[in-house]
Amino acid sequence: MKLVKDLNPSGIVYFWINDLSEQISPDIPTFQLAEEWRTRFIFSQYEGDERRKSVIDRRKDQDQRLNVDRSLHASRSRPDGRREADSKIQIDIDLAVEKLKIYYS
Repeated sequence: MKLVKDLNPSGIVYFWINDLSEQISPDIPTFQLAEEWRTRFIFSQYEGDERRKSVIDRRKDQDQRLNVDRSLHASRSRPDGRREADSKIQIDIDLAVEKLKIYYS
């Protein structure tokens, strides 16, 4: 999955595409909502028994993560989490930049 940032008449939107470059999410108005959509999508695709009660990873709370690290006096090898849904997202394809260049040229 790749995150695409685009510009449409309503403003900047984000959406997810699959490996075939097909859009698999609706247009999403914010980066944070795009991250939440991805997390829920990944959880919906999992067919095994889920032990987590919440799709939100506690490690995303930076203050809590720092407190745990200080109290344990050890650094964790994967502080962002072990699951794919726990990793931070980034914009893979930015179509908005090219469209903005057209307007300001």
